[in-house]
Amino acid sequence: MGATLLTGLNQGLFWAVLAIGVYISFRLLDFADLTCEGSFAMGGMISAVLVTQSGYDPIVACVIAVLAGAAAGLVTGALNTLFRIPPILAGILTLTALTSVNLLISGAKASIGFLGFDLFYRWLGMSANYAQLVSGLMILAILIALIYWFFGTEMGSSIRATGMNERMSRAQGINTSAMKIVGLMLSNALIALSGALVAQRDGSATLTMGQGAIVIGLASVIIGETLVPSRRNFALALFGVVVGSVIYRIIYVVVIYAGLGTEYVKLITAVIVVIALCLPMIKANFAKLWKITDARLRAKNPKYAAYAAARDAKAEAKKLALREKRGAELASLADAFERAKIADDPKAMNARAAESGQGDGFVYMGKWQYKMLQDKYLRKKEKYVEKYGSKALAALESGNVEEAENA
Repeated sequence: MGATLLTGLNQGLFWAVLAIGVYISFRLLDFADLTCEGSFAMGGMISAVLVTQSGYDPIVACVIAVLAGAAAGLVTGALNTLFRIPPILAGILTLTALTSVNLLISGAKASIGFLGFDLFYRWLGMSANYAQLVSGLMILAILIALIYWFFGTEMGSSIRATGMNERMSRAQGINTSAMKIVGLMLSNALIALSGALVAQRDGSATLTMGQGAIVIGLASVIIGETLVPSRRNFALALFGVVVGSVIYRIIYVVVIYAGLGTEYVKLITAVIVVIALCLPMIKANFAKLWKITDARLRAKNPKYAAYAAARDAKAEAKKLALREKRGAELASLADAFERAKIADDPKAMNARAAESGQGDGFVYMGKWQYKMLQDKYLRKKEKYVEKYGSKALAALESGNVEEAENA
């Protein structure tokens, strides 16, 4: 059973790369992209052909698969933005074309095996299961860090803004068509990478390996959002997607381990997805039921009412302390941003001011450092407004902390 759980964990880590790609297109970009299944199979096929027939290093094969996936996303994005084809139909058209592309890549072979060839995780020198586990964790850590950084940049923020409100983003001067294309390229690049990794991990790539990939990706996203509430924390949202993918694959392999035949695979997948889709509703109904039960217990049991009142007071105090902390952080960032000034040689300027003891009150920094500080300040400001409202922000910026806390 332990080996089965480890297998499910390993599978979940590599499928999590696909789930992150689906999360970017469906959640961040709000684009129902069905290219996923074709990109996934294409990534696996390219990896298999390059490693087994062309002698490429398996890691290089994964990189080429990423580029091919980005090209598939480019086609879907172009169909939607340039030719005004609806998102679902644009994805279906690209998926249909990729069916033939994958056949051409594989040389009309239904399956290509990796038996006897080097694979991406072998360099660790461990047993297969543990090498897959370590390499999967490393890949996800690097990808999540890069994605988190990218979506904090101006382009990444523009992609997110396009997904939230395309018309408003266009009014703000954002090229929403370009942002859609970039988002779809990134999404499908990750999906193709997942296909390459899964194919090498499973030992073969097949033309049908992408069937149901979109469903698996969406199920992973929904499970992750339900079990790991992100509360607008992007890093936590990405982590939740990984958790959802791992849980999905563990459930999947445990059910197979229980003795059900392969003919039940699609049925099991459908059942898991239905449960995942019902989780948000179950969670909401449970919260309502708890509120009703809590109110009744307060009315009937004085001891419980006293305990509940103390609990609520403690929670309120914790919430107020957190708000004060966030306000102080934002005020500190605002002060640092106001005193920041771009200079060609910031070290020399700061040193000169320190030596003379007669600085002008500015802290000099390079363009990149200034941009990072600006982005951080704007993100904190945006989160504060989302949480407490624009009135609270205005009061905080005017120096009225007490009014900000009561707004």
